[in-house]
Amino acid sequence: MKKNEFMDLLIKELNHKKVSDSSDIADEYEQHFSFKMNDGFSEEEIAAKLGDPVQLAAQYAADDEGQLIHKGKGIKAFTVFGLSLTAFVVVLLFVLMIAWGIAMVMFSLGCMVLAAGLISGYEPLLDVVPMPSQSAIIFGIAFIALAILSAAACLYFSAFVRQLLRAYGRFHRNTMAAADGKPGLPSLALFPQLPSRGKRSLRIVSLVALLLFTVLIVVGAIISILKADSLEFWHIWNWFGK
Repeated sequence: MKKNEFMDLLIKELNHKKVSDSSDIADEYEQHFSFKMNDGFSEEEIAAKLGDPVQLAAQYAADDEGQLIHKGKGIKAFTVFGLSLTAFVVVLLFVLMIAWGIAMVMFSLGCMVLAAGLISGYEPLLDVVPMPSQSAIIFGIAFIALAILSAAACLYFSAFVRQLLRAYGRFHRNTMAAADGKPGLPSLALFPQLPSRGKRSLRIVSLVALLLFTVLIVVGAIISILKADSLEFWHIWNWFGK
């Protein structure tokens, strides 16, 4: 079954059975198709995995009419308790991940500032790490490449955190629905579902930046060795003090 056939039949059945939040349910399945198709799955594979749209609509209709079996207050209370403990761990994890993301952003900015100082020949910086202008410019461009690589990592990491939040929200909702005897929505992947073009562009930028950084660092080191007439040019230029 193709995506359009699946969605048309699902929406038709939801509306026919007068399910209250039919538009929200349809949107969730629409997004599920988009995410899975970005991962390379065909429309037929996704539809087969989701099941019969008529039966899915019947489950949501039964939920609206209160026809599903209630599993008892004890099970729901146990579920709420378990989710509360999980939420504490998840909040702590996300705080640490956000702190790490901020550190990545600061690192990218620091690389750009260092690059600007090296390329422009900023005297206070070159007083700390003295070197010829040729070496400074090459190392400066290398740090621009490193900043771009770090920025690409920041973009992917932010998308990963966002997707992880959405996946946890879906897991929480489905767990509570199961405790109430209600149907859940399709689970979400843990990793970001980026469009194919966006994924490819991010990968190319990251690989080019990594290659450029590596090559420029090597070239800068070779030029510095030749200028200092020593393999340990950092000692000749007294980078770490006497």
